[in-house]
Amino acid sequence: MDARPWRVMLLLALGSGCVRVMLPPAHIVSGQAQEEMGWERAVQLALAHHPDLRQAREVLSAKAHNRNQALGAYLPTIDGTVSRQHTISSSSGNSLALDLDVTQPLFTGFKTTGEAMQAWREWEAARWAYVEQSAAVRQALRNAFVELLRLSQLLEVNRKIAARRQDNAELLRLRYEAGRENQGSWRRAQAIAEQAAFDVRQTQRQIDSQSLVFGRQLGGSFMVPMPVAGALEQLIPNMPEPPGDYAVVAERTPTVQRLTRSAEALKAAILSSQAALWPAVNGTFNYGYSGTNASDLRKDDPTLGVTVSVPLFHGGQHVQGVLESHAEYRAAVEAARSARDVRITELSGRWSAFQDAWELVAVRRAFLEAARQRAEIVRAQYTSGLANFQDFDIAEQELADSEKAYVQSLADVLVQEANWMFTKGKTLEDALHAK
Repeated sequence: MDARPWRVMLLLALGSGCVRVMLPPAHIVSGQAQEEMGWERAVQLALAHHPDLRQAREVLSAKAHNRNQALGAYLPTIDGTVSRQHTISSSSGNSLALDLDVTQPLFTGFKTTGEAMQAWREWEAARWAYVEQSAAVRQALRNAFVELLRLSQLLEVNRKIAARRQDNAELLRLRYEAGRENQGSWRRAQAIAEQAAFDVRQTQRQIDSQSLVFGRQLGGSFMVPMPVAGALEQLIPNMPEPPGDYAVVAERTPTVQRLTRSAEALKAAILSSQAALWPAVNGTFNYGYSGTNASDLRKDDPTLGVTVSVPLFHGGQHVQGVLESHAEYRAAVEAARSARDVRITELSGRWSAFQDAWELVAVRRAFLEAARQRAEIVRAQYTSGLANFQDFDIAEQELADSEKAYVQSLADVLVQEANWMFTKGKTLEDALHAK
């Protein structure tokens, strides 16, 4: 039996194993009895393990190597070849061949300089791309963290509401059995209690889902449910300060800086494209030997030379290449300008939304305090027969709505703050070193 097919299959199997990519395993663990996740710890985990940040770092590393590679074009290139042969059937014996070639660019029409400048600007653009990615990860991490805190606080509120709704249903049952309330009011109170109990179960399921969202932003630390440390009230910032000149802030944002560096790289590419219109001058050094004895290597003289290459006619291709580079540069400048103008409008909108959310907290707190006081008064009136069920039902519903709206207003402030920080370009590194 021919063994060659089996050998081919074995080589294919080994080859596929060499190029196969194995992703790190993902595990979902129980969050019970786990340490609570604080904001600072979350930032540290995201910086260390978030795949988007790790990818951005590798891209930046590749651009750094490309920058160093472009700088190496200033140095000479050296190639050497050594060949040793032994002829069995010939009486001449061994043969030896050696060749050494050195080429030093003397003038490349500024192509080397243009490529080096372009590679340097591309590396700078990659640095700003990392800053941009870090800001995006910070925004997503903060929003996921705040949402998990909101759901945790909402769960406590819903449990209190459910307990109060159950007491109301029991109160309505007793009044109905005593002939002081109709059956419709009693059954409505029962339905409202069931709705409140459902809200508790629904919030618990939302916490489990949001825990996975938060774990993804941590870089793959999945726990269900994810215990988080902190309270929304404690995270509310002070009155935000006015941002000043939106145009100045927009100029400093990572997106605008990245696009500006990309435009500068394309401007350097113009210099490289123009090199095709200039002559190229290279200095050369060559030493070659072919013989039988290694002791004769110094008998042949090396050669030095200068090579000049002048482009005479290429059908207009080089001119069109220069014009193409100019057009790409102008397009990149307009892209950067457009991004800056968009950032100016976004900064204004995000600042207004942040300030509105901050001021709305006091309004929601006032409504909550009023709803609590009114609910106590109406409840006392209803139990004593001075208020009807409709007034009692409305007061209880207003209290429940006010409690939920207050929690939502607290979360909205933190979300709008995260959006404002993202628009300014604040990164995870900034959050880690913030006081």
